[in-house]
Amino acid sequence: DAMKRSVVGIWSCKRCKRTVAGGAWVYATTAAASVRSAVRRLREVKEQ
Repeated sequence: DAMKRSVVGIWSCKRCKRTVAGGAWVYATTAAASVRSAVRRLREVKEQ
């Protein structure tokens, strides 16, 4: 996995040089998964 934790809640990707906010100890959180699911569902509804 290319994502490495820089400091608490800040993650950096070695491959694409991207820095993002995430969970304190793991990159993906359950709250983030819920948001991604809701956004995906809303996009599908919008496309119809």
